[in-house]
Amino acid sequence: MIGGLLVITGAALALEATTFDVAFMTDPVGPKALPLLVAAMFVAGGTVALVRPRSDVTLPSTEVLARMGCAVVAFLVYAAALPWLGFFLSTTLVVTALSVLYRGPLLHSSAAAALLAGGLWLLFVRLLSLPLPIGELWIR
Repeated sequence: MIGGLLVITGAALALEATTFDVAFMTDPVGPKALPLLVAAMFVAGGTVALVRPRSDVTLPSTEVLARMGCAVVAFLVYAAALPWLGFFLSTTLVVTALSVLYRGPLLHSSAAAALLAGGLWLLFVRLLSLPLPIGELWIR
């Protein structure tokens, strides 16, 4: 059942991605590449689940489900905070929160999160020349 749902979702994603169009070429790949890649992964995973279903799958414990729910909330808060706090601070906070959620020590988690956010900023802004949000909080 989940395999069929993944295949249908992947097909819908691919169909929606074909409607993405820009008036001028912003980059060599275009805006369709990432959604099509995600759609292909959905379809491939769903096809594998349909062809080779597993009967020994068990649901995670309530503790794991609670952590997964908290992680989803953290990513939703990240998406909401990104325009206001900017990429670096938002990314540092969400990675720290996720690390602590999965029992990482706070000091090491925040240091690693800041290094990750800084490395990603360098990758996107300096190497790939893709702008990242600075944050409304810092512009005022």
